Amino acid sequence: MTSDTRESNTPSRTRAAILDAAITVLAQRSAASLAEIADAAGVGRSTLQRHFPERSDLMAAIFQLAVQRVRAALAGAALTEGTAAQALRRAVHAYLELPPELIRVCDEAEQRGEADWLDAAFAEVEQPMLALLTRARAEGLLDPSLSPEWVYKALWWNLLAGFEAVGEGLMDREQAAESVSRQLERGLPG
Repeated sequence: MTSDTRESNTPSRTRAAILDAAITVLAQRSAASLAEIADAAGVGRSTLQRHFPERSDLMAAIFQLAVQRVRAALAGAALTEGTAAQALRRAVHAYLELPPELIRVCDEAEQRGEADWLDAAFAEVEQPMLALLTRARAEGLLDPSLSPEWVYKALWWNLLAGFEAVGEGLMDREQAAESVSRQLERGLPG
């Protein structure tokens, strides 16, 4: 790598370091200041502000990263291959491989109403999952009286519980994925 290439990559590496630090810090303390994030990233506040002039710019970049990672995870899960049950299990595993800190930051921001555009962005990303859930219903895997949209919301609540259980050491990712999949497929006893 030439020095010209190294120098041209420096801003993108700095931006990535800031995003990584922001996700880590905000997952621990959602009200963390930009100064705390800059410190964790090993950059000055002015460097952080060159990349993200406002906190909202930093949050938007985090949300964009989340959307990209979810899109890639679902693409890797090959949702149209095999049975709906197989594809759904792959999707659950793919979701649970996402960085839990990233999911926590987005979830908390959404609950605080800081992620207005995130719902619209995820509406596009979630279309393959909604199609899979529709197929799962048609294949008899899911209760036909529940809409795919509702099942998707329930899936996310279960995924959040899975992330939390892994974080607390109650189970590993494989056990969490199995638990989420089984609950989704079998539901609660009536």
